[in-house]
Amino acid sequence: MLDSLILLAALIVGLLCHYYPAHLPYLFPFVFNAPEFIGCWFMLLWYLRGMARIAAAARPGRLRQWFFLLGLGGIYFVLQTHFEYISQHMFFLNRIQAVTIGMLAPFGIAIGWMPDVLRLGVPPWVLRACRGRAVRATLRVLGHPLPAMAIFLTTTDVWLIPSVHFAAMINPLLYAVMNISCLLGGLLFWLVVLDPRPNPPARFSYLTRAATGFLVMFPQIAVSSYIALSTQDLYSFYTLCGRLFPNISPTYDQMLGGLIQWIPPGMLNTAALIISLNALRLSDIKAEETFVPPPGAKIYEAKWTGQKR
Repeated sequence: MLDSLILLAALIVGLLCHYYPAHLPYLFPFVFNAPEFIGCWFMLLWYLRGMARIAAAARPGRLRQWFFLLGLGGIYFVLQTHFEYISQHMFFLNRIQAVTIGMLAPFGIAIGWMPDVLRLGVPPWVLRACRGRAVRATLRVLGHPLPAMAIFLTTTDVWLIPSVHFAAMINPLLYAVMNISCLLGGLLFWLVVLDPRPNPPARFSYLTRAATGFLVMFPQIAVSSYIALSTQDLYSFYTLCGRLFPNISPTYDQMLGGLIQWIPPGMLNTAALIISLNALRLSDIKAEETFVPPPGAKIYEAKWTGQKR
């Protein structure tokens, strides 16, 4: 029933955006995109349905729930409200949009760690599709840290090439591809890095995941610092289409955009390193609590966790 209501709402909102775009409130889409609109609302529905069905002992903590919901809300806000309009008229606002869908929102969703919840909330046909041999083989390859890093950096940085960025901003289809690719690349990367499970059942160790999340920061710094420190107007699209704030010069706008692309992602990379190392510490503590020393064993100090036995 609720699934049908979301599809009906998508149809109504799409028609309103087509025929009455200038009369809609700020929180309505500036340009209606059916996959983005339906995807966000279905993900919310399936998450809430899964939370209602999951056992209390397996339910994610309140903090993880909030991270997931804020991440999902961030995606919707920057892609399906009138924020999208202003993001097309200032480079630094466009970078806020891009960092949100490629870094901040996927980071929050990954912290929320929703696979077990969504497994109970999605329709059976979605589960069957996800369990197909081809899908599982593809995800296994892409879920390796090296492909995940490569995809993440490509979907983040290729759109910053000035000629590519210009083409994406003037072509609605390419613009949608840019946003969706940034989102999917970010989700893939952060779900690999921020997997809270030990190895096994996770495929890779905490240290491997920590290194993956941290090392990706350095290519990002190189690209974003070049943009921030450049004295040339690399992104002429915003001059041609008209800047929302004319008193902000192109180079200053570009500097702000480069800093937004530089500092918040770097902070998230560092946070991911700390989160992974803390998860390793907690996993070792849990392992020590279940460890039964052999008869006659002496007390030792675990330097890593600080626990004594």
